[in-house]
Amino acid sequence: FTIDSPLKVAHYGIDSTISLVDDVLIEKMRKHYCEKYNLIYTEISEKIDDFRAKRITSYLDLMNTLIDSKVEQLKNTSIETIEELKSYFNIIPSKKEEFLKKLSSTNCFGDIKDWLQKNIHKGSIDVNIMTKVDKDNYKDNVQLPTIYNDAHAALRGFAESNVNGSLILSAGMNPRLYGYIESFKDFYPENNTLKKKVVLKVSDYRSALIQGKFLVKKGIWVSEFRVESGLNCGGHAFATEGYLLGPILETFKNNKEVYSYQLSEI
Repeated sequence: FTIDSPLKVAHYGIDSTISLVDDVLIEKMRKHYCEKYNLIYTEISEKIDDFRAKRITSYLDLMNTLIDSKVEQLKNTSIETIEELKSYFNIIPSKKEEFLKKLSSTNCFGDIKDWLQKNIHKGSIDVNIMTKVDKDNYKDNVQLPTIYNDAHAALRGFAESNVNGSLILSAGMNPRLYGYIESFKDFYPENNTLKKKVVLKVSDYRSALIQGKFLVKKGIWVSEFRVESGLNCGGHAFATEGYLLGPILETFKNNKEVYSYQLSEI
């Protein structure tokens, strides 16, 4: 259900996440949207080297281009399409009152367009990789190198795309995959910004500590920890002691400053 969420919500400034498990579905969706928007589609078949990563990169780049186009259309609206903008801001309550005030207080549409340029922002196109879904792949009955494993290829597909977003890693630690992140420059800070961020889904404080230290030793910052206990998450069966989310979050709260200092020191 998440495969094209950014195309539906990113122009409202809402972040959303695409699952990168199924590259066959991703390729079908790329074809669908190319046809819908009258864009040239060239199939990336399974006969092409590194087809999984290339499918993912091409699809994410397409999503990015289509969303940028939507955002620019909103920013460059005309007096004839002002009703569309009213509908748009009805969905964004935090901006609605300010927009209506601007609309009623000026006779110059140029002022409104200037305001739109500053206040319409694109939501992030994030991706999710389940770290343990990383099966080996073969060509002509010969096993391919580790970087062609499923999760590794998905990571490469995201890393080589032109998307600014977060890589959300879930379902436990995969040291080989985590080590592969350092191969891509977009995960390193440039001018105090990150083009691509790393988000870890963790089951408890100990998990965050181990995974966070592993990544920062390689110079990779963790931008966010998303906490879900084994009892609260319906999708996974974590090997935990059965603690509920309250006590788990209490541990994070009590150790937040210490943990931040430890990672920064490394």
